[in-house]
Amino acid sequence: MSSDNPLGDAVLLLLEYRRNSRSNEERKLLEIAGGASSFLSTSGQLYRFEDFRKNLQPGHVRSLSFADVVHYLEQLRTQAQSAEEKETLRGASDALIFIEASGQHEGLEDYLAYWRSSTLPPVIASFETLEEAERWLEQQPVPPYKARVLIGNEYHVVFATREDRDWPFVPTPVVAEFLELRLEKGLPPVVASFDTREQAEAWLTALSEPPRHAFITIGGKHHVAAHWKNVNHRAIYPFTLVDDLARERQAGEERLSRGRKREEE
Repeated sequence: MSSDNPLGDAVLLLLEYRRNSRSNEERKLLEIAGGASSFLSTSGQLYRFEDFRKNLQPGHVRSLSFADVVHYLEQLRTQAQSAEEKETLRGASDALIFIEASGQHEGLEDYLAYWRSSTLPPVIASFETLEEAERWLEQQPVPPYKARVLIGNEYHVVFATREDRDWPFVPTPVVAEFLELRLEKGLPPVVASFDTREQAEAWLTALSEPPRHAFITIGGKHHVAAHWKNVNHRAIYPFTLVDDLARERQAGEERLSRGRKREEE
């Protein structure tokens, strides 16, 4: 496990526990605990969490909202074989205490709803341009490291750290990968069909409570309409993103192959 990311370590360990759990009640508790650590990690709160832990006195702060989960994690700690595993489980407990102390119950519940469904992952912010995103990042006293944001409707991960902000945002093909997984199961049923993109956008804008995602067709071609409630953002993506991703992968493999050949010569 990587000591520089206690939240990521906790997510991996709790997933392993969940795979080996014996009861539905255990699985439910582990889902909440793992979801809490993942929520903090993917919303870019690693540094805030670390700062919180520095001032947290073990045994002096108790969780009320997550008492059952924390108690179960403490039981697992007593049974853990290694000091590293015990520390990771303590970090998972501290994550729940941090969520409670910072009043993020609603954010966690929304994230758990995402975790339990097959939909597009949440984001913490949305921007029209990279320049707008960079201005926002400059105003953050602590960079939201590893958080997901939308820039021009494209997913990016914040890679700015406290020490280095040279590469603040890295694009990631989240939407294309999401559509790729759905296509593996066959074309999904559509909820609406439109002749033009303008009609589809008007329909999405008019929805008072859009779903997290909905499959539609425009001119007979499949698209997904997406909604991120917390940032009040809506977007429509074509399924052709899957073809674009396949071409990018192939180009990457060809570049790698050419590099290997040059090394062998």
